[in-house]
Amino acid sequence: MHSLRYTLVAIIIGLAAIALYSQSRQLEQIRAQLTEYQPSQIDIGFSQSMAIHHQQAIAMSQLMSDGRPSGLIPLAQNIAGQQLLELGQMQGWLRLWDKPFVPNSKDMVWMLMGSKPLDEAFQQYVIDCGKSAQGMPGLASAEDMQQLRVLAGRERDTLYLSLMLAHHQGGVPMARFATEEAHLPAVKLLAAQIVLDQSKEIQKISAILNAYAQAAEAAKDL
Repeated sequence: MHSLRYTLVAIIIGLAAIALYSQSRQLEQIRAQLTEYQPSQIDIGFSQSMAIHHQQAIAMSQLMSDGRPSGLIPLAQNIAGQQLLELGQMQGWLRLWDKPFVPNSKDMVWMLMGSKPLDEAFQQYVIDCGKSAQGMPGLASAEDMQQLRVLAGRERDTLYLSLMLAHHQGGVPMARFATEEAHLPAVKLLAAQIVLDQSKEIQKISAILNAYAQAAEAAKDL
């Protein structure tokens, strides 16, 4: 009788141990999944910095849609619409991660937290960020924005294109870094899309500026 009781107790203890082991394994898997979907400092830093970058591009592009005539309105509206969507995406992530929209510092220290040392181009980019009054190269100054408000016609169009060209050229390296070093796939995907879209727009803007320059040279000969 005692032997049967001991056997039953042993079986119960064994089953309990198996159940505890199974629960422990499940908890480990859940912890691993939670860790996998946690943002890295690069995910957070990129979302904060690129959101600031996008806000100015949107502001510049919206100034071009103030009702005054310009052949650049479709381009400006396309840039504003596209970047508004991306801005919402990045700010949505930051809200989900319970992180502020604005970084604590202008320093791009998050770009120093990658899996490998920065190459020469990225090192120079971080140095240029440190030297920039706005914290990132290519951002327009308050004076530039005021000029965009008061100029008209070809002068305003040329200024908008020049500012947007510098703006995109200053943002693409940051996005390219995030395509390599971001942790979350969604952040990598958005960064890659930004690199693609803004590289195309750099080519388009450069072509328009070249056409403006050629037209100005031709006008001198008349």
